[in-house]
This record gives sequence, structure tokens and C-alpha cells, in this order.
Amino acid sequence: MPGDDLDDEPADLEADASDDDLELVVGEVHDVPEVEIPDVVDVDLVDDAVVQVDDEEEEEADPVVGPVLPPPVRPQPGRPPSAREEPPPPFAVGERVVLIQNTRPRTGTPIGIYPVGATGKVETVLSQTAIVRFDMAPDTKEVVAFTCLESAEKAGTPG
Repeated sequence: MPGDDLDDEPADLEADASDDDLELVVGEVHDVPEVEIPDVVDVDLVDDAVVQVDDEEEEEADPVVGPVLPPPVRPQPGRPPSAREEPPPPFAVGERVVLIQNTRPRTGTPIGIYPVGATGKVETVLSQTAIVRFDMAPDTKEVVAFTCLESAEKAGTPG
């Protein structure tokens, strides 16, 4: 039955000759060679946030000098230096333009009811688009990609 061998003598495990001088006794504290045990420091529990420091310890302690770290890098406002530079916009505010394509490049949807060849005036120039008021609907502003427009002044059309 399992557990019956607990009362038997333990088997001899062929101990080395150097192990004869070591003996483990339960409940006793043994000194272990080559192991440093740090000194025990008494700590007083107080309700105050102020901690009392002995001046003697302060004078005996050598100052610890760590590596000098550079100040933290803070992001600067504005465009980062790694930002990709875009070419200048092909149209200026107030410039006359001609619609050369009436579908939006990404979606393929029509740009209002304006036929190819409709002329208008640039109100605002954005990154890749311009806000244009076409002559056939001057009360409506349309956002049009640069690729759908051509300068009417370069085409030779008087403005």
C-alpha cells in the first residue's frame, strides 16, 4: 500500500567524503560562509511626513554620482523637421480655372452638375484640393482636386 515505506530507514545515497562535515539540523540557524547579510535598520513608524535623519550617517556616507542625462526632448510646435515637403499649389487664390474632369479621383462621384470645360474662380487653396465657385452656380462652392482643374490663364482663355 502506498505510504507504508515511510517508517523504513532512508536509503544511503552514496554521499561524497566532503559532505561528512555538513549536518543539517532543523530549527537551528547556521552560518553560511561567503554570504553577506545586510545590517538590520530600525524604522520608527510616525504619523508625520518629516523623517528624522541622523547627522552621523549623513557625514559618513559618500555622495553617489550617477550619469548625467541630457534634458528630455520636448516636441516643438509646428511641422516636424521630418515632414514631407509638398510642392507649392498649382493655383493661386482668385485665379480662374477650367474643369478638365468632372469626377472625383478617389470616389468617382460627379463634381456637382458642372460639365467638363466649366470655368470658375479659386476661393481657397488646400493641400491637394481647391475650393472653387463655378460661373454657372456662383452661390455654390465646390471642393475640387487639383488633378481635375487646369488654369484658365495658362490655357489662353481671357479671364
